[in-house]
Amino acid sequence: MSSVRRRRLSAASLALVAGLALSACGTGFGAQSNQVYQPAVGANARGDIESQNTLLVGNEDGSATLSAALLNTTDDDETITSVAVTGADGESLTVRAPKSAVKLPSDVLITIGGASTAFVVTEGAEPGAYVKLTYTFSKSGDLTIEVPVVARTEHAGEYDSVAGGDGLVPNEVSGDATPTAPASSAAPSTQATPGTGDEDDTE
Repeated sequence: MSSVRRRRLSAASLALVAGLALSACGTGFGAQSNQVYQPAVGANARGDIESQNTLLVGNEDGSATLSAALLNTTDDDETITSVAVTGADGESLTVRAPKSAVKLPSDVLITIGGASTAFVVTEGAEPGAYVKLTYTFSKSGDLTIEVPVVARTEHAGEYDSVAGGDGLVPNEVSGDATPTAPASSAAPSTQATPGTGDEDDTE
């Protein structure tokens, strides 16, 4: 066999091996398309107001604090006028609202769930369950989303910034839920309206 032919066969063999190696990168067990995708725990909903990574963080006293990032995509500033939560059995759960209204400036991502923006479900939101949460905004109407309830103790350190980590409903930052007047014999709503609770901060 001539040296020229041997060189051509060697070059062809190298090209074949390289091609197989490259194709194996996309088909092996380590290929990106075969990896298990672990989505974020929180739920997302899109509308004029977007609610991102939305969840309830369970506290030691049986309450649960709403944690979410809200983006107002409209041209006007908005305000959260109320938050209502319904349990898996359809029962309306009592929600406590912040003493001050939560404002959502246009095109600004606002995180809620901290000391001054805590909406707290007082009871009935059990870790491991999903609940239906409805925001009502001053101009954009309602946004409803099903959200998970997670146990704070199972995510050590991850939810330190979410109010209620001391195991108690954050009374110092949350006003009382303000039920609306019942229609005929219907049960009153248990949605929380920010800024309408007891505003007296004196001890």
